[in-house]
Amino acid sequence: MKKPPFIKLTFAPLQFYMLPPLFFILSICLAPSTTALGNETDHSALLAIKSRLVAHDAGVFRSWNHSLHHCSWNGVTCERKYNRVIQLNLSSRGLVGTISPFIGNLSFLKNLTLYNNSLVGHIPPEIGRLFRLQSLLLFNNTISGEIPSNLSACYNLQRLSIGFNKLEGKLPPELRALSKLKFLGLHFNNLVGPLFEIIANITSLEGISAAGNYFMGHIPTNIGKMRNLNLFMIDGNEISGTIPTSILNCSLLTTLEVSYNKLHGELPPNIGLKLPNLVNLHIYSNQFSGTFPNSILNLTSNESIILGANNFVGIVPHDFGRLQNLTWLILEYNHFEGDINLIGSLVNCTKLRVLGSG
Repeated sequence: MKKPPFIKLTFAPLQFYMLPPLFFILSICLAPSTTALGNETDHSALLAIKSRLVAHDAGVFRSWNHSLHHCSWNGVTCERKYNRVIQLNLSSRGLVGTISPFIGNLSFLKNLTLYNNSLVGHIPPEIGRLFRLQSLLLFNNTISGEIPSNLSACYNLQRLSIGFNKLEGKLPPELRALSKLKFLGLHFNNLVGPLFEIIANITSLEGISAAGNYFMGHIPTNIGKMRNLNLFMIDGNEISGTIPTSILNCSLLTTLEVSYNKLHGELPPNIGLKLPNLVNLHIYSNQFSGTFPNSILNLTSNESIILGANNFVGIVPHDFGRLQNLTWLILEYNHFEGDINLIGSLVNCTKLRVLGSG
């Protein structure tokens, strides 16, 4: 009789079969301790942050004591599952002091809001460890130094508002990695160097506020790819070149403020048709030339038209009465022809507060 074929059976070691249950048991046992460790880290970090700050109002930190869980402290918000700190909001509390580097230990932090205080010192580079951070609002303080390049590691950042401080130096080129950024507020610091070389490809931007610095360079043609842009404020810099016609692709634009720069060329004649939502048009004290774009009179929601101190020529239309929301109209210091006494055409502009047409 023919023997059946020999079948070799192999058995894995017993410990192999024990691994899944073992992992399951370990995960159950370790989860509470991991959560407790995270809570202690947050607790210690908050106390370290407090140690660098003095509040004019003693009530700001009254709840920051060991009798309350830190998730109940004033200005602190935690997520529910693990009680990890996701928001620290101490804005407008009269705080004096510096931002502790221990801020980088709040690893679940999504929103850091410290604006409108009297903070000094530098932006701690440890903030770059907060990869969950979505909003960093430090404006209206007295923070100095340079912008840390490793803020680029906060790749979920959507709002970066650090205006009205004493920041200096160049905008770190690494910030071009912030592909989710929606608002960039750099206004009224002492920043220098290129601006648009860094941010030109961040097409998610909805607001750019960089007025009152020393930025240089040109407005790039690919600004038209920022289809959600509604706020563009670069007044008081050293930006040169022209306003590219591609900006007309930014049809949601409500504020276009480029006064006190070195821009030249003509305004697109159809600017009032392509940018129907434009409320504020400020181009004062540049070197713009050409004629007044009559399409501006289609902007019936417009509140301010400031075209003064340029090289415009030609006839100024007398149909401003259609702009019934107009509060500012500045056309002075140009080379317009004929009579630009607009009083008669402004009788319907009942909200008008400032007129400069000399």
